[in-house]
Amino acid sequence: MEKPEEIQKRSTVMLAQAVLGFLCHIALVLPYSRRTHGLRQLDPQRPYLFVCNHVSLLDSLLLGGLCWWSGCYPILVLGDKKVWHTSWLKKFLSRQTSFLVERGKLNPRRIEELEAFGQAGREFQLIVFPEGTRGNGVDVAECQPGIFYIAQAAQLPLVPIFFENMQLVSTKTGRFHPIGGLRKIETHVGAPIDPEEYLHLTRDEFTEFVRTKITAQRPVR
Repeated sequence: MEKPEEIQKRSTVMLAQAVLGFLCHIALVLPYSRRTHGLRQLDPQRPYLFVCNHVSLLDSLLLGGLCWWSGCYPILVLGDKKVWHTSWLKKFLSRQTSFLVERGKLNPRRIEELEAFGQAGREFQLIVFPEGTRGNGVDVAECQPGIFYIAQAAQLPLVPIFFENMQLVSTKTGRFHPIGGLRKIETHVGAPIDPEEYLHLTRDEFTEFVRTKITAQRPVR
């Protein structure tokens, strides 16, 4: 049974994410999303481990807006502290939605951090960008081994997601295209994959499994 302070904390997080989700839906989803495929197959009452290709910092905000719209929240996004602590706005956006680690820094307890994030799946929808860095929006790079430890700890249904045309709106090195990017993004949400299908895989097998599943959501034009 949850303690009163735990209930109050969860209520605070839910309220904060409801507000942020609504704002992200208005500011990003409505103007920049052309279509979302497969979102209705998710059950808002079940937690998931979302694994997505990574193109822009807007990826997590767009998905946050979609999760709010579908009722699949609160979310917890694995992020890089160096990226999300570079401005007051990024700090504000990440405070109630992110689990931040210092990537690139030697940390003997990194696996413990990743497992703690995975265990948070008891209360949150988990969102991970397993490539570890932002790509070109077309190809899905090799996944980093951290996703293995997260998945083993979470043991949640895995949901692969591919953001199509995000690079037409925003990229890692390019500028934001507020007009040219309008109604360009299509989000492809794959069917949930039960933990029994992947928990037996080795670390290398699993990272390739995740990359393949994300790539499979990419449409063939």
